[in-house]
Amino acid sequence: MEAMHQLQLENDNLRESLRKLQVGTPMELEEKNNSPPTSTNVLPIEPGSSSMLSPTPSHPTTSLEPNISLPDKFDGTRKHFRGFINQIKLIIQLQPQRYADDFRQVGLIGTLLSGAAQAWFAPLVETSSPLLHNFPAFLAEFEATFGDTDRRRTAITKLYSLHQGMRPVSVYASEFRQLACDVQWDGQALCDHFRRGLRSEIKNLLLNFPEPTSLSQAITQAVSCDNRLFELRQEERATSRWKPSSRSPPSSSYDDPVPMEIDRARAPSLTEAERRYRRSNGLCLYCGASTHLIRFCPVKNNQRQYSTNNTTRRPQQPENDGVQLQ
Repeated sequence: MEAMHQLQLENDNLRESLRKLQVGTPMELEEKNNSPPTSTNVLPIEPGSSSMLSPTPSHPTTSLEPNISLPDKFDGTRKHFRGFINQIKLIIQLQPQRYADDFRQVGLIGTLLSGAAQAWFAPLVETSSPLLHNFPAFLAEFEATFGDTDRRRTAITKLYSLHQGMRPVSVYASEFRQLACDVQWDGQALCDHFRRGLRSEIKNLLLNFPEPTSLSQAITQAVSCDNRLFELRQEERATSRWKPSSRSPPSSSYDDPVPMEIDRARAPSLTEAERRYRRSNGLCLYCGASTHLIRFCPVKNNQRQYSTNNTTRRPQQPENDGVQLQ
């Protein structure tokens, strides 16, 4: 009973403290209005009390960072260096708390190296190089070893030899944009070189478009032309699929029968395509007429009867064979 009474007293004291805090005196209210607002309030704890109210933060102290898949390991291949470094920079920007200092940023790259690149990085760790704590200096040294030290000259050389070929315009434009980042050309020069590498059929369609004022506009126009050509090819393929064969079936006439092999049910000269065409259209496999099937073909029956009569009929001797000329 005494323990219950003590617990009840503590609860009453806690309620009274909470009421005083919420209501307060006029002086306390004035001081509270003049004081800067606070995100949390802590209640006073009465002597002998075993309970307290903990402050609850209104906002989380740290924001959740997205989960990101790490790129493939870099083995020192020069053509893969730029893409690898761009992925590393993007990961650091998306997860700034995880890679908050230079050492962690350099360590991220070190864990994603293999082959020749890993062999280059190993001495830095073994000797505790200052580059491990200086990310910009590390990137400069890393690029000088495995990157392209003269991007502008390399990009210009590639742009002069770059052509669309049989690729879609979108693929050609993507490669062109990447090289255009490294050259110091104005918009008009980029548009001219981009159009120079396109296929002739797309250049012809571009004659109907206004002159582009930027590389983005030139790419948009070329992609639009390429899409139209693709749709046209699809329509032509669909049309040719349902179009009958260009080789028309042989015409037939009861008065002018076509000489064929008599004892066979179909003409030996029919191709597989012609045979499928006649079957699908309900035509006679022998003469190609649409009024009957092969078993009732009059041309075949007439030819068979004509051949039978010729083989059974013997040639007659002329009447004047036995007459001697005087």
